Amino acid sequence: MIGDGQHALFRAICDATDEFVLITHMKPDGDALGSQVGLGKCLLDRGKSVRIVNEDPSPETLRFIENPALPVEIYEPRRHDSVLASAERIVLLDNSAPDRFGSMENAILRAADRTLCIDHHPARDAPWAEQIVDEQSCATTVMIYDLVTAWGWTPDAKSAEAIYVGLVTDTGFFRFNSTNRHAHEVASELLDLGVEPGRAYREIYERNSLAFARLLGHALAGLRLDAGGAVATIRLDRGTIDRLNAEDVDTSEITTAQLALDGVSVALLFRELEDGRVKVSLRSKGTVDLHRLAGEFGGGGHRNASGIVMAGPLDDAVRRVTDRVSSLLVGSAGSP
Repeated sequence: MIGDGQHALFRAICDATDEFVLITHMKPDGDALGSQVGLGKCLLDRGKSVRIVNEDPSPETLRFIENPALPVEIYEPRRHDSVLASAERIVLLDNSAPDRFGSMENAILRAADRTLCIDHHPARDAPWAEQIVDEQSCATTVMIYDLVTAWGWTPDAKSAEAIYVGLVTDTGFFRFNSTNRHAHEVASELLDLGVEPGRAYREIYERNSLAFARLLGHALAGLRLDAGGAVATIRLDRGTIDRLNAEDVDTSEITTAQLALDGVSVALLFRELEDGRVKVSLRSKGTVDLHRLAGEFGGGGHRNASGIVMAGPLDDAVRRVTDRVSSLLVGSAGSP
């Protein structure tokens, strides 16, 4: 839970600041966007000036939680470097790692002395002026809900929906190990504010594109099992992504299908990026500490869900990470 000192820090910063720029990591997910929308509306209602600037557009399946009063601006150096340089306060949400900003990295690092980081991931390489980090929280949106309601603000139905979407997507609709009692308590309160769970689920998971369906089929057809069937690996190369017109497809749910296989405890999804680097999504339902493992390759996240962006080529990245995961599983099985 967020401590009294962190609540006091949040209130002091918000009370003393008139202009905010809200940012998050590349390829924003539900928790990232929901945190921006929820906090942004709170600040607007308190008479603050708020802008949201992101490296990438919101996924199509999450755009329903965007607020017209808070348009999401897509970063353009000539347009936004001056905005970030002059911002009275930048709030970084759902990310503390500079290497997850993409092309925004240098501009944001130059404003580190005016940046507040609010995140539930373990902090690494964090140069920010202030941080509110709660690794026990299941989602950054839950932290935002706790902070703004303690500040005396009650979300409207639209904002409550955005916060709810962040909560349920980061907990896998309450099935991930990160789900705790407080997650259900917050969800209950958000329902009281007008959230419709069925609508949220339909918008997120029942509006997939044809490109997603084709990519999923290709991914599962090429699935490989390692470590005696305990590790399920999928690789998506640039040729496949381009051929299926799947550049903007959210691949996060592909790992759900991997983990649903009997005997699989770790899912690895490798996606080749346009610049030749490789994005690795790691998910588990076992005892392997994926956060620590991802850290060995410059990544991070949570114990059961982490990510890496690493140098290619793709074949080398697949071999290195898969071999390391397999060795940890074998070592764990052989330990007393």
